[in-house]
Parts: sequence; structure tokens; C-alpha cells
Amino acid sequence: MTKTRSLKQKLAQVDRLWSDTKFGQALSEVEKLMKAWPGSAHLLILWASLVQLQDKTDHTLDDAKKALQSAIEMDRTSPAGFIELGQFFDSVEDNPQEASKAFSEGVALARQLLIEGLLGQAKSLMQLSKREEAIKCIIESLQLTNRSRPQKGAKAQGSVSLVDLKKPVGPILGVQLGGSFGSEIESILNDALTGLALK
Repeated sequence: MTKTRSLKQKLAQVDRLWSDTKFGQALSEVEKLMKAWPGSAHLLILWASLVQLQDKTDHTLDDAKKALQSAIEMDRTSPAGFIELGQFFDSVEDNPQEASKAFSEGVALARQLLIEGLLGQAKSLMQLSKREEAIKCIIESLQLTNRSRPQKGAKAQGSVSLVDLKKPVGPILGVQLGGSFGSEIESILNDALTGLALK
């Protein structure tokens, strides 16, 4: 049995124990996994969450917080650690200011991942000649990109308008493309609209 398959089975066992509210046993299993898979941000997050659910444990809530902070340091591109830390600040420390900061970081990373996923999906749909579906992915990515940029001025308008897919030459008003995804979105959108217009 491969180590990865064994890890999946052990994680499934942890999930079952957690579902059955056997938090102590689940914590023990996660601690075993941490020895076999040191440096896993996911295991640190699981461990910290399970420590918080214990009635009696040798570990403190401060240990759980440090584990979440370590998970973030190990994987700064994942939103999971920031979101769990935000929940810790909110429910354990009753610190809405720090919770808001952590949630904000997690949301920004999650949005980034979603945009990347939507653009990848749009490219795949274009290869399958599913242009209307690809345009829907592009529109969603534009809306997310627009939300991730701070608006200037109180009356700033969103730069994205919806495309009328029944009229492929219909209006797209003032789409302003910038940021890290601008050129990629522009390229996919041009291909998609050109293909629709040729139909």
C-alpha cells in the first residue's frame, strides 16, 4: 500500500471518529499521522481544530493557535489556515478585529484560487467548443476580479456587465482588464466572442 493511499485511509478514519464525536481518538490518530507526515499544513489544522474540541487535554488553546499559525507559514497560498485562524480568533479569543484580518486573507486567497479555476475551466470549455459556457466562467471571473480590486471614490461603478448570450454581438460595456489575470481573461474572452460572432 502506498503512503498516499494509507494517508487517505487514515484521514477517512479521522473523519469518521470526528463525525461520531470521538474527538480524543481522532486527535490521537492525527498525532500519529503528524509523525509520519511532518510538515503537513492540513494535519496541523486538523490537530488544532481537534484540540479545541477536547474537554481535557495536555494541549492548550495557545498550542492550537500556534499550530494554525504554523500551518499558514507552511502553506501561505491556502485559504484554509487563515479561515481556521479567523474562527479561532472569533470563537475562542473573542477578537473580531484579528478574526476579520484572518478571514480577509483567507477570502482573498480563496477568490484567487476560484478565479484561476474559472479561467482554466473556460479554456477547457473553449477547446470543447462550448463558448457560451466559457463566457459564463469568464463573466464570473471578471466579477470576482472586480471585487478583489479596491474601488476608488464612493460612486465607483463595477467594470463588468453581463453578456447577452442570445445576441453574441450584444453589448459588453467598458470591461477594464488589469491585475494579474487581465491579459489571460482578455485572450479567452476575445476567442470566445469571436467564435460566437462567427456562428
